[in-house]
Amino acid sequence: MRTINLPAIGSFIQDQGGYLGAILRGPAADGSEDFAVIVPEEEGAELKDVTWSDQYTKIEGADSKTDGAANTAAMVAAGLPLALHIRDLELHGFKDWYLPSAGELRALSANAPELFHHDDYYWSSTQYSRTSAWCQDFEYGSSSSYGDKFDELRARPVRKIPLSHFSA
Repeated sequence: MRTINLPAIGSFIQDQGGYLGAILRGPAADGSEDFAVIVPEEEGAELKDVTWSDQYTKIEGADSKTDGAANTAAMVAAGLPLALHIRDLELHGFKDWYLPSAGELRALSANAPELFHHDDYYWSSTQYSRTSAWCQDFEYGSSSSYGDKFDELRARPVRKIPLSHFSA
């Protein structure tokens, strides 16, 4: 049996470019393993007053409540500026940042709300309909599907690493 030595939630992990924000289960169907969600330092990473999309269009493949990387890839394929900006980020030597899914944001809100501002909602990469996407409040922990894609909210990229990274 493998031993995993996890740092505390909210700890900065220097060699991974950010804070340990949450631990999530990997979907067993595809064989992926459990993973850690890494949140970069705010400076240079957080976007304020950005829209999810500048059009009311259903983006094929941006509906997952658990896979923000796949949602972001679908948003990039559709040419959405928010996703293109996140795809092009290089933070702390890493270029695999993505906009978290609704489920990932809920886990971050439950486990490490102190890593986020409490005065605004944050966009997820999970689309609700052609006109709205899921967003997350970090003050009270509420999730909402009423985020009109034209609304100007905050966005913060994340990256994920397998828990095997922490194996002893």
